[in-house]
Parts: sequence; C-alpha cells; structure tokens
Amino acid sequence: MRAFIFGGLILAAAAAPAGAASSLPVLPAPEIFAPGVVSAGANDGSPTFSPDGNTLFFTRSGASWGVILESDRNGGVWSQPRIAPFSGRWNDWAPEFSPDGTYVVFVSIRPDTHANLWRSQRTASGWSEPVRLPEAVNIGPSVWKPSIAADGSIYFVSIDAKGHKRLYRSQYASGAYRPAQPLSFSDGTTGDVDPEVAPDESFMFFSSDGRIAGDTKDHLFLACRTGGTWQAPVPVRFAGDVDGKYDTDNEPHLSHDVRTLYFSSDRSPAVVFPRSPEQAERDVERLDTWDNSNGNAWSVSLASFYPPTATGWCPKSGGM
Repeated sequence: MRAFIFGGLILAAAAAPAGAASSLPVLPAPEIFAPGVVSAGANDGSPTFSPDGNTLFFTRSGASWGVILESDRNGGVWSQPRIAPFSGRWNDWAPEFSPDGTYVVFVSIRPDTHANLWRSQRTASGWSEPVRLPEAVNIGPSVWKPSIAADGSIYFVSIDAKGHKRLYRSQYASGAYRPAQPLSFSDGTTGDVDPEVAPDESFMFFSSDGRIAGDTKDHLFLACRTGGTWQAPVPVRFAGDVDGKYDTDNEPHLSHDVRTLYFSSDRSPAVVFPRSPEQAERDVERLDTWDNSNGNAWSVSLASFYPPTATGWCPKSGGM
C-alpha cells in the first residue's frame, strides 16, 4: 500500500478449490516504466492512466508522506511530473482514474478523517476540489487504494483497529454507493491490499502477505469471478525471477485496454560479473537514475494471455 514497500519473485501456484484456477501462465519479465521520469530517485508508485493513455497520475513518496504527480505524453515522451491539481495540500496517495476518465479517486490522509478516499471530477477548466466519498465507502479511519469498475462500483482495502487488512466492494447503483461488503476470499487473516479489478469485474489483481508459508512480504495474486462468486486467488509469476527470492510487489494497475499490468516494486536487474567498461557505465547510470532500492513503477504485457478465460487464468464460463 505504501509506495516504498516493494519487490519481485517467482512463486509456486497455491492449491485452489475445484473450478478455480490452480495455476497461471508465467508472465513475461517486467520492464521498468519511464526511467528517470516516473521511476526516478524517490519512491514511485505505479501509474493510473486516462482512457486515451496520454495522461497519468502516480504517487511519489518519502519516508512518511506522499504526493500525487501528473505526467502527459507528447510524441511518445512523458513530461517531467508536476503536482496534480487536486493534490499537494495534504498527504495523498494511490490515485485511480475512473474507467471513463471523468474523475479520479485517491487516498488522502487528513486530521479529521485519517486515511480516506476522496474524489476529484474533471471539469472544463481542469479538476474540481476533492470531495470525500460517503460513509458507505469510507467505513473506517484507514481506507486505501481504490479500484473502480465500469459501473462505478469501487473496491478498496480497509485496515481495522487491530491491523487486519481486508478487501471490500461498494456497489454503485442509482447514483449512490451501497454499504461496502467484504470480498469472500479476503477474511482478514492475510494482509490483502491494493485491489485492481477488471472493468467487467471478472477478475482482479491484488497484493497480499501471509498467503505463502513462511513469507510475510507482499506479492501479487489473481482472483477470478465466475457467476458472481470469487474463486480462490493464485500467485502471479514472472519470467526471470528467482524461485524463493521473497521480495515484494504491490499496487497493481491495469491499462484501460486491460492488455498491460503496471505495479510497484523495488526489484533490481541482475548484474553479471565480470562486465565490460561499457556495461559498468550503464549500470552506474541506472543507479543514478532509478535503481537505488526505492520503489519504482514496472510494467508487463498481458496481451498474449488476454482474455484470461481463454488462456487458463479463469474458468471458461467467463466473468459475471
């Protein structure tokens, strides 16, 4: 959830009930996203994109506070980030574009509400002043990382007074949010955080700790939804990761075409010795640009695995 707690690993698939996915195809090796721009010297979270893909927001953070930054793509090049119009006054985190691009929901930590979800609307002149979402969504003082379905329903993580982390969904219907309900596979016994749901709510990525024996760090998982029922989550695997290297990946975001997965990680490319002088120069340049043990944004293509119901990710009966 915090943009500076990250990493990567390869995981064996967990056992799942009959009818649920029991394993995943190994995804391609992730690539650093926008090094020196989005992935830079601070702790940088994964980006959320406008529908046309030309505007992004992400969190940049230090040890105890975050701010949401904006970058625009012109000629295939991302601009140097600037503070988002709706951020900067307070301690802000985890922005999420709505699927239609008309608003952004994000976490804001304020003295009167602690960590709650707020919404800024796109207007003709920019972005509106943020408005706190209602109590049906903000069910406690520690609500984090929103994800928005195509119908406006919102997913998030809530942390209770004992530190238990659980995923919730608030259905949006008739212009209002209904009281949030916990997801069936998330019971608070594992540290489930950072949901990212597909627009049709047929599957979601999220991060969790405690789902792998002997490992307490956050890793990415996939859960499929069939006939309105969530199936048992399975771990995500990436090519090139080292089996048993228990680093951490979190804060997943899907591109609007659901063909790319973005996530936050402090993973670092392997360095092979001996190396040439030219490679040493490239390695030092990388250290100076982004590879400094802080969190950065990474991306991986899902194109060859989409749609998931056709590739073994999820039961072939489909989504909702």
